[in-house]
Amino acid sequence: MFGRPVYRPYDLAVELYSTGQSAVVTLPVDTRKWLPGDAVYDGAIYIPADLSPGEYRVRVAMLDPRTRQPAIRLAIQGRQPDGWYDLGRITVE
Repeated sequence: MFGRPVYRPYDLAVELYSTGQSAVVTLPVDTRKWLPGDAVYDGAIYIPADLSPGEYRVRVAMLDPRTRQPAIRLAIQGRQPDGWYDLGRITVE
């Protein structure tokens, strides 16, 4: 599905993942309006208040709203076996 628009409503999600804890934050975007090429989310990502301080992997995926599982292959590197894309690390304080 590289280079094709998405016709169904998928949830763009960011996951903060560590060995002991993780949190998934769904971003307020309508991916059906994206066209092939670069898509940019220019907004805040709120960290859940109950997320413990520490180092986390930042991962992104487009989730099927029914199953909450990654459903779309993105045209970027970093795809993990579970369908999430690893973008790097951050520290939550």
